[in-house]
Amino acid sequence: MIMVGASSKIQNEDKTVVLVSPPSRMMNHYRPPLALMYISGYLKQQGIKTQIVDSIMENEIVRDESFYCNKNNFLNTIEDQTIKKISEIDTDVIGITCYTPEVDEVEHLAKRIKQVKPKAKIVAGGIHPTLYPDDLLGPNSDIDFVIFGEGEISLHELVLAIRSGKDIRELKGVGFYDDLTCKKVITDRQLLDYELDSISCPDYEGIDMDYYTNASPYAIRGVFTRSMYLSASRGCPSACTFCVAPELRDFNFASGIKKNAGVRLRTPKHLFEEVAFLKENYKIDSFYFIDDLFTLDEQMVSGFCELMIQNKMNLVWGCSSKVNTVDFKSLKLMKAAGCIQLDFGVEKASDEQMKLLKKGTKVREVKETFKNCHELGIRAFANMLINTPGETEQDLKDIVDLLEEIKPNIVSINTFTPYPGTEIFASTQGLSREEYPLLMENPSKLAAERPNKFRFAKHNVNLEEFASREMKRHNKIYPNVSIFFNPKYIRSLWHSQRKLNYTIQTNILVREFINQKF
Repeated sequence: MIMVGASSKIQNEDKTVVLVSPPSRMMNHYRPPLALMYISGYLKQQGIKTQIVDSIMENEIVRDESFYCNKNNFLNTIEDQTIKKISEIDTDVIGITCYTPEVDEVEHLAKRIKQVKPKAKIVAGGIHPTLYPDDLLGPNSDIDFVIFGEGEISLHELVLAIRSGKDIRELKGVGFYDDLTCKKVITDRQLLDYELDSISCPDYEGIDMDYYTNASPYAIRGVFTRSMYLSASRGCPSACTFCVAPELRDFNFASGIKKNAGVRLRTPKHLFEEVAFLKENYKIDSFYFIDDLFTLDEQMVSGFCELMIQNKMNLVWGCSSKVNTVDFKSLKLMKAAGCIQLDFGVEKASDEQMKLLKKGTKVREVKETFKNCHELGIRAFANMLINTPGETEQDLKDIVDLLEEIKPNIVSINTFTPYPGTEIFASTQGLSREEYPLLMENPSKLAAERPNKFRFAKHNVNLEEFASREMKRHNKIYPNVSIFFNPKYIRSLWHSQRKLNYTIQTNILVREFINQKF
């Protein structure tokens, strides 16, 4: 039996569970560690003390050429700050969240943490441990446990087991290396048969909300406002071959739920109450739904919008959507509720290409939805994807032609990278464990420098030049700045209780605009 203590009595109840983001995430512009905030909120609800360690850069900067030239220096400084904070906390359990490109970074961070907290148990969770739960475990690893799937319940049970000496094998959603048998142990997954409303709201008190709610153009992309990220659901029903969502689906559903399989939703009332709380306590003027597909469930969306309208919130917001999940009627209601921008994963410009990527959408739906957005005065953001398997020069031309026709307010052209867990990755040469950090690099440059693993297009067009040229051409000045004349946006600023913050932060807006346009 694998025990972590000698007594069944709960020990170290007065100690703090520390939750850590990898240093590289701290460089995201004002993006809070929402997953850790949810876990922290749940643990606190269960009576466990927590502390989120999310060292931030004191002087926010625009990600220009100078930023990337000094990136390693920034990361080293943030990592030192992280280790210093952890060393000052009386803790017995330290959780680190991990994406696939961060594997080396997380292992290095765990090694440094063990040097200052040798008796603490280090737990890794997040997307990579979920997809590959045994990847971070081994006889020489500084990571003691992994959590796979959603972390709230599994981490809570693991903390209690660590503090009581319970057999870890009895838990679900946990992996560890057994020193006695010299084998990796992966327990059964944790079934998510609970409603999302039962998970407490994020631990907003655990982070620097003054920092994260600073006025910036990053939450609702291109909109300068005091904002916060929200999550209305978990999971995505789509089957896109370039995304890990289909692979993660087994970890994101509750048994018995058939509609929109693989997705769980919060109730409109619960979601609205969080928005009201944020407005009252942190003076936000906007929010952005970070969900893969906020507009999936018409009943949830309409219920939330009705509450926003009835309560005259005077807030603006944005979300990610799919062109075949909204129509003129639903968009009109969303606009009335304060929605000013929808981000669409258009990706391609032909039905054939969309079918190959299993997008589940048609070009005619793209055209109709963008037409509706323009008619209603809602900003429409188009995300396009290049360098997909079999892509031809004609496919690129089709993208340019489509953008000319639908005229998005903002365009982002992204170069495909084969992330582990995606369907495309499974059909390629894949990446070795040592190559995971390459996923942090510029995808276009990777495709040019390592074509055997990172270039999938049939053509020889310079991907970086194409993306840069077309984004500058289609991201025209007026569609970008027109938001400043939007009545709902103006009203949100008029009602803002932190008007001075906009003045202080204006330099960020100006520098980002110059960086994007010139």
